[in-house]
Amino acid sequence: CIMLNITLPGGVIREVEEGTTLDALCRDISMGLYRNACAAYVNGKVADLRNALTEDCEVAILTFDDLDGRKAYWHTLSHVMAQAVKRLYPDVKLAIGPSIDEGFYYDFDTDFSVTPEVLEAIEAEMKKIIKEGIEITRFTLPRAEALKRMADEPYKVELINDLPADAEISFYTQGDFTDLCAGPHLDHTGRLRHNGFKLTKSCGAYWRGDSNRKMLQRIYGIGFPSKDELDAYLKAQEEALKRDHNKLGRELEFFTTVEEIGQGLPILLPKGARV
Repeated sequence: CIMLNITLPGGVIREVEEGTTLDALCRDISMGLYRNACAAYVNGKVADLRNALTEDCEVAILTFDDLDGRKAYWHTLSHVMAQAVKRLYPDVKLAIGPSIDEGFYYDFDTDFSVTPEVLEAIEAEMKKIIKEGIEITRFTLPRAEALKRMADEPYKVELINDLPADAEISFYTQGDFTDLCAGPHLDHTGRLRHNGFKLTKSCGAYWRGDSNRKMLQRIYGIGFPSKDELDAYLKAQEEALKRDHNKLGRELEFFTTVEEIGQGLPILLPKGARV
């Protein structure tokens, strides 16, 4: 068999067989590290832990303490949310569900408004999915098969058609749910904390940010590996809202807005003008 030299942080070199996956390498380094691993850097690029090593390279395992590790954790939560929505509302169509610098969102094409009651129902179903500990697997398909697989999801079909001719078209499956996605993701839903996430808000969002396209329902969320971290985050957000300049400026009578002009152009009041 062919052996590879894998350079770890600090310059430590490990020799592994060609085809060894990143998660197998992670387990070999430390089971403690593996339990907290979310993704990895391979030669500086983010990679899924399922990826196999095929050449000598530099590898760094990412946990929730690393931004790209957090994004893999949040991206997995976005898929859990989409799975929960499809279980509860099978006719909803899926758009995109990325992680962002602070949490995640997913855009849905629905024929109903996402009320607080709907958010509660989705959260409850997400907790069930996390507790089920469903294995998350990755696979690829040729373009024709990918289009056939996503035939009932028009937004996914559009995304596939927009991919370059030589693009790898990858999917992630968890139980009864499959989504078009480049990843990375955790390896099963049980790696998420069922009481460590919160759906924070919903709003309208045009498909692909184009005001000429359909308005979708966007649901935002946040998640952490522990309930204490979630509680601390929500408390900090609540405190920040109390100090929001838009709220305080109105309360102090520094400015106001009127519908005739629009919310984007505040009008100074006498106190604000003096300040």
